[in-house]
Amino acid sequence: MEISVSRIGDMEEIAMIRVSGVVDSETVERFGETLEKVFEEGCYNIILNIDGVTYINTAGLSIIADAFKKASQNRGSLKILKAGDAIRELLDVVRFTKIIDIYEDEEEAVASFK
Repeated sequence: MEISVSRIGDMEEIAMIRVSGVVDSETVERFGETLEKVFEEGCYNIILNIDGVTYINTAGLSIIADAFKKASQNRGSLKILKAGDAIRELLDVVRFTKIIDIYEDEEEAVASFK
């Protein structure tokens, strides 16, 4: 799994977390730690770009759900950007698409925070 964090927005108030590869038992801890570090820095507006994710296990889905909840509780939001077809289908099955906004366009995702 590859993961990187960058700050975007007029005042760098949004954390863009790019994830690619496989989120499984070997990588899920690092995935969770990355999100937690962003929260520790006081940033609760998150765009999770999962364009390159080819697999995500239930622990990874749980981390996304927890991060969505934590962001919302702190007047922020978590958005998903560029979920591939297989991952999008999984997100539909677990009903994440009912509560988490999913975008295909980065500019739209960023604008949704304004």
